[in-house]
Amino acid sequence: MDISQNRNLKLMIVGSQKTGTSSLLRYLSQHPEIYAHPQPEMTFFLQDHEYERGYNWAYKKYYAKSQNDQHLIAKNVMVMCSIDIMKRIYKHNPNIQLVVLLREPIARAYSAYWWARRRGWENIKTFEEALQVEEKRLEEDWFKWRQCLYKYNSTYYPLIIDIIKLFGKENVRCILTDDLKDDAVKTCQELYDIMGVSNDFLPKVEIRHNEAAMARSEKFGFLFTQFLASRNPIRRAIRGLVPDQFAYKIRNVVLNLNNKPFTAPPINPDTYEQLRRYFQPYNNQLSILLERDLSHW
Repeated sequence: MDISQNRNLKLMIVGSQKTGTSSLLRYLSQHPEIYAHPQPEMTFFLQDHEYERGYNWAYKKYYAKSQNDQHLIAKNVMVMCSIDIMKRIYKHNPNIQLVVLLREPIARAYSAYWWARRRGWENIKTFEEALQVEEKRLEEDWFKWRQCLYKYNSTYYPLIIDIIKLFGKENVRCILTDDLKDDAVKTCQELYDIMGVSNDFLPKVEIRHNEAAMARSEKFGFLFTQFLASRNPIRRAIRGLVPDQFAYKIRNVVLNLNNKPFTAPPINPDTYEQLRRYFQPYNNQLSILLERDLSHW
């Protein structure tokens, strides 16, 4: 069955990691005219083995339960960091509305480090040491280390400029995490309006998603995450028997059982100052581009 173009994605949240994207996706998807995939991320454009299977396959995986009159939306927080992947999205729909959530870059980078520790992606025990190897990681393999490139993923300006050059500024919406926190309903209604659906719908925004925690066992977190990401025959056989929504419920239960409440220690003041100096010129350029005061960054 061919999926007609009116079932293409209408809007996609393309970044950034640890900025409130999970919450925004779930808030938007409460609208009866909108359908979002049940999976935490849509990895169709990111993963070569998915992309090679085509959008018909992806539609069945991510949107099988959508109604024909619902607008489809998606989220993947890593795609904005690769222009090659963004070109795949452009090929899918050059008129798609893209949303980028932006958080103060040092806080985002530090939060992403502890998130990577929680998920078992990061085995370096200090933020400072992880920053020291970042350039080497980026040169070695962006895809492999994409979750652990803390400075790179927070250097928003050049990433956004590349996206705007490809899609046009009119199709790119940059939203500050502070705006989402201050008035999530207003943020959603503005995006509803852009999508052409009723903007008087009031989503319930009291629930936050992906709140901070730490793995009880980082080793188990790493092994379980690797199993989820692998393409081994056992995992593929299990996924063939278990519906997607149920599989992700099981995933969340297992991960949550391995989590414990966690508050990250304060960032080292010297590290903060080094990062502040690094990000300042990029933040100044971003401030001009967005016509927003970012001096508090």
